[in-house]
Amino acid sequence: MPRAKRICILLALALLVPSLAWANGASESFTRTSLLLILMITLADACGFLFERFGLPELVGEISAGIILGNLALIGLDFDIATTLKESEFMTYASELAVVLLLFLVGLESDMRDLLRVGRTALSVAIAGVVLPLALGLGAVAALGLGSGLQGWFIAATLAATSVGITAKLLEAQGVIKRPSSEVILGAAVIDDVLGVLLLAVLASVAANGDFVASDLLIILAKAVGFFVVALFIGQKLMPEMVHMVSLTKHASIWTGFAFCLALAFGELAALAGMAPLIGAFVAGLLLDDVSFRVGDDLQKHRLEELIRPISDILISIFFVSIGVQVELLALADGANLLLVVTLSAVAVVSKGLAGQLARGPEFDRAGIGFGMIPRGEVGLIFAAFALAQGVFCCDIYTVVVTVVLFTTIIGPAMLKPRLQRF
Repeated sequence: MPRAKRICILLALALLVPSLAWANGASESFTRTSLLLILMITLADACGFLFERFGLPELVGEISAGIILGNLALIGLDFDIATTLKESEFMTYASELAVVLLLFLVGLESDMRDLLRVGRTALSVAIAGVVLPLALGLGAVAALGLGSGLQGWFIAATLAATSVGITAKLLEAQGVIKRPSSEVILGAAVIDDVLGVLLLAVLASVAANGDFVASDLLIILAKAVGFFVVALFIGQKLMPEMVHMVSLTKHASIWTGFAFCLALAFGELAALAGMAPLIGAFVAGLLLDDVSFRVGDDLQKHRLEELIRPISDILISIFFVSIGVQVELLALADGANLLLVVTLSAVAVVSKGLAGQLARGPEFDRAGIGFGMIPRGEVGLIFAAFALAQGVFCCDIYTVVVTVVLFTTIIGPAMLKPRLQRF
């Protein structure tokens, strides 16, 4: 049986079984959650496979699966998955855990030595890649009558993010990930993430307290510096010993648990320092990258990535589907919302493109660097999801922001690919 036909049959069953269960009054938490997982994962896999066949990121397909599930009412199906997801503690935790593992893998795939080697160039591009979207984004939302309050700042902050994973996958697939321009893109994207999460911490404080106190920023920065100092100490002093102890076993499965617990531990350490857990997970992956370790018979980090991927892929699919479920397509029928989508998309593309121009040196392709910074991907989605959960975004604004993130995730790689021959 052809693969496409098998996927269609599985998808039909995944859509049918939960519907029958709900219709028959299934109310047990385990049953409802299990059936919902079957539906979400199957549809995400099918849409991801379909979108990849058309040369689009799998992430876009998985979010599209969520958008389909969240808008079934448009075709007459009374199936409120959004409410079910919000009421499920498991789904909430699974989404949070997915973000931690996602950033851990990003850190593991990054190379600290390469990032430091292009640090000055990456830093200038990164700072411009945060300041320009913030300034242009705030100006755009003010011009469109959305004000410059907390909502405006969250919209602009979402535009300041840069996805490491989306561009890294393209660069790796094309065999240019070690080129100077590629290293600047990845380095700047990582710095953008750090700056973005610091900004998120400040905005979260404002959202919680209702006002901004300058001293809060100093406290947050002090905690951030303290966290990185502690993490660096652990990485240099304790990580090699920890890895050596784990290496004593010949069972590769032990490494899956070690990596999983390491990401969670550093995430908790970051939370104790007043930072987002995802930053701690990223630092854990980045520090582990610099340590030589043996996984089974292989002395390499690639094997470790393969071991943790099966767990992370499922959880990340749940996260992306959950993001899409909360998008309301009817909001895009409003002319004002469409204008906002177009305006913010233009700001998102132009601001990162200009940031790439700050790279200096004949070895750098400035236009290509700018294009590589365009995708907001998972990082932008994290900002949007947080703002919606805190009541900063209404459903319409959330839908607009997610649409812009999806657009940049598609257009960024499309613009970058023709430039890779100049890297």
